Amino acid sequence: MAIACKPALVVPEYCFDEDTLESTAKLFLGENFPRLRSILKMIKNAGVKQRFLVQPIEETLNHPGVKARNDLYISEVKRMGEQAAIEALENANVNAEDIDLIITTSCTGFMIPSLDAYLIPKMGFKRTTKRVPITELGCAAGAVALSRAREFCEAYPGSNVLIVAAELCSLTFQPQDLSMQALVSGIIFGDGVAACVVKDDLSNSGMRLERNASHLFEDSWNYMGFDLKDTGFHIILDRGIPGAVDKQIAPVLKSFVAETQLTPADLNFFCIHPGGRRVIDEIKNTFELQEKDVAASRACLAEVGNLSSASVLVVLKNLFERFRPAHDDKGLLAAFGPGFSAEMSLGTWHEAS
Repeated sequence: MAIACKPALVVPEYCFDEDTLESTAKLFLGENFPRLRSILKMIKNAGVKQRFLVQPIEETLNHPGVKARNDLYISEVKRMGEQAAIEALENANVNAEDIDLIITTSCTGFMIPSLDAYLIPKMGFKRTTKRVPITELGCAAGAVALSRAREFCEAYPGSNVLIVAAELCSLTFQPQDLSMQALVSGIIFGDGVAACVVKDDLSNSGMRLERNASHLFEDSWNYMGFDLKDTGFHIILDRGIPGAVDKQIAPVLKSFVAETQLTPADLNFFCIHPGGRRVIDEIKNTFELQEKDVAASRACLAEVGNLSSASVLVVLKNLFERFRPAHDDKGLLAAFGPGFSAEMSLGTWHEAS
């Protein structure tokens, strides 16, 4: 039975809060910027109290070129990825040589060989460790990694899987792009690396992953993603995404839950990707949840921002540390990403004796 153990989170050293972001916006955009008042209001209402960056904000607002940014991405992902992996192994009480598969996720930089090829010799993983690097699934990739890990443990009983989700979203910020979608992404997305071990035994507490599903929505190609230009990745965020929760996402999630003869009312905890304040609000309203049910998602958004594929692991970490379910509680884990797609898992909280 696949158990998602307590995740680890590593964030870079540069931190700034909403007040710093507000003053920076005034300086960067200028007091006469026509949409400045709307941007400042959006900062206050975004639900992001602080974020972390791999470089000072002054350097983030400059663009030294795609190569310089990607070189920084590689060096920082290696450093933070190793640190997060070490902590995740400790949380799961396993050693590097016990891992059978490494799944890495990232969409905010580019490296070949992938991160796993660096970690295996550096940390002493078996040279025969299987590797699955995931790039194009964006914010959904962390949930996808958990699904693939569950399936691997089911196919190969006794296996252990390490997931490392590394996202440095600030390195995709384009100073010359003053579109609303670019500015929104600059507000809500942050930098960080999360890692988690999924193991096929009940020796650890965590979320027992029991069923998963994927859904690709119709006519949604342009909802979210990246447009690759000469200056690098340019974010695509459709303003209709929060509204899609009620019309498109909710029916799919409810149908998935119903397949197990459960209803949303039967669920005791929720591990939902914090795509933004409005997305969390829509999930809460659609499923008639209490504020406590989305507290772990709101905490992720407030304290580190949206970390793309790493976010769902941060929400799971928050459940472990501050919003812990009871033994045998039923829960739903879900994230949404480019496609436009949903990745869902149902499971039961397990407390090891």
